[in-house]
Amino acid sequence: MEDNYGPGAVGPGGTDNEVAQVFRELTGTFMVPHPNECLICFLMRGMSLLKQSGFEMTAIYQKFNAPRATQLHRRLLGMGVYGDCHLLQRGVTFNAAVWEPDCCPDCGLPYAAPNCLEVRHGSTQPCKLWRWRRDVERERFNALWDGRY
Repeated sequence: MEDNYGPGAVGPGGTDNEVAQVFRELTGTFMVPHPNECLICFLMRGMSLLKQSGFEMTAIYQKFNAPRATQLHRRLLGMGVYGDCHLLQRGVTFNAAVWEPDCCPDCGLPYAAPNCLEVRHGSTQPCKLWRWRRDVERERFNALWDGRY
């Protein structure tokens, strides 16, 4: 007896992991960055599609919005960021001067983000909603060093 499920399809007895994998494969091709959307807002918008490791969504962003950013993965690795999820959790923080989100107590990520404040086409910098965590930490260190904190 033949099944009528196409290649990559999961039948009625498929596990949740198999279903999730097929869902990611199918929707991954539809998830593209909006024009001038920053990398972080793009990742936040596609958070449900992110895998625990790897730079899949970052590669999609680079392909569509920043094709000349050929060293993006190397720069992120140099910052201690080892994947899309890790970039959201440890690479950036929300800009407290612009907004105060409700964050998940387990992962520290905002439940939702406002619309992207946009960046120029080809940029891999975050929009004004976000700040690189290393910059925030450097400012705190300098403030402590100078006695301003």
